[in-house]
Amino acid sequence: MKFAEEGNIDDLEAKVAYTGLCCYCGACGGFCTEYIRYENDIPTTDEKCYELHGACFDFCPRTFLPILEMEKEVLGGVRSDKDLGYYTEIITAKASDAVINEKGQDGGVVTALLTYLMEKGEIDAACISKNSDEEKWKPEPFVATSKEDILAGAGSNYEQCPTIIGVANAIADGKESIAMVGLPCHVQAMRKIQLSDYFDVGGSKVKYVIGLLCTETFDRDLLLAKLGELGVKIDDVKKFDIGEGKFKIFTDGGEITEKISAMKSCMREGCTFCYDFAAELGDISVGSIGAEAGWNTVIIRSETGKKLIDDAKKAGVIETKAMADDKIELVRKLASRKKTGNLKKIIEAAGAVKILNLAVDPSEMDLLL
Repeated sequence: MKFAEEGNIDDLEAKVAYTGLCCYCGACGGFCTEYIRYENDIPTTDEKCYELHGACFDFCPRTFLPILEMEKEVLGGVRSDKDLGYYTEIITAKASDAVINEKGQDGGVVTALLTYLMEKGEIDAACISKNSDEEKWKPEPFVATSKEDILAGAGSNYEQCPTIIGVANAIADGKESIAMVGLPCHVQAMRKIQLSDYFDVGGSKVKYVIGLLCTETFDRDLLLAKLGELGVKIDDVKKFDIGEGKFKIFTDGGEITEKISAMKSCMREGCTFCYDFAAELGDISVGSIGAEAGWNTVIIRSETGKKLIDDAKKAGVIETKAMADDKIELVRKLASRKKTGNLKKIIEAAGAVKILNLAVDPSEMDLLL
């Protein structure tokens, strides 16, 4: 796919990094280690790059993003659901293995699927995030090559991680069949990498793209300040979770909760420009909203995603059941809330005509709004 807008690192800095749009996905720096480094979670350079058209600009999910064209190309269909994107089925599922179910987030489906693919030999690497050994609860890109590795990265972290750097590392290390787990921004970046006509960096080696439902991620400094207000030290936290409209913090001393609305002050600025709640370009999208305790919501989008779920169920790796319409409506409601809420921010920043990077033919706008 040829993206209509081209640029280089100077354009990326001017249009994305210095405007608050950067989502710190890792797509630019992951594939251009010669020039790009990250400072305060945004890309910058120490040396002048003379490329007029750079992979950094092509791969960025905050530059030109022809979302509907990409959807057709990647998923093979056109959305009829403007809030959740194109999908074939929405179900609930959980890991059959009790250890994985407990170790993973909610139903442990993502962890179960990755270990299944790894043990079956379908993948030789899973690009995920894992908490840093140096800074408590700071996520970092991690290339898992065993079940033990996957379990080490299980669970949710609500700070941003440049996951695409892990993908670049896996490809550079010679991995041939990769699964990636990421937020909507990571998924968008991964699909741009795979679809780019100009730069072939090995994106076809990523065989499975698993998206995570996401409202926003937190800025670390702001999160630490909020924890301080709540009387919590980051070193004492055992687990974070979101549910029932609350941000939940688990420590040895018990559970501390804060209203989700009160956590908006911790949101990364780049997240306020995001239009995608449901990781709409993933093979499957996984979350917890709408699912009962101990289960995951799973949105099946591509043939690859459907086969993965069907095979894992047949192998006894996961249990599945239909999702009630009223529960699906909860997912749709949250997706719609993010779209409409952030669209105001997008229009304020760029005007209603361009709508930032959402490159959409006017005749198809009703598919999104």
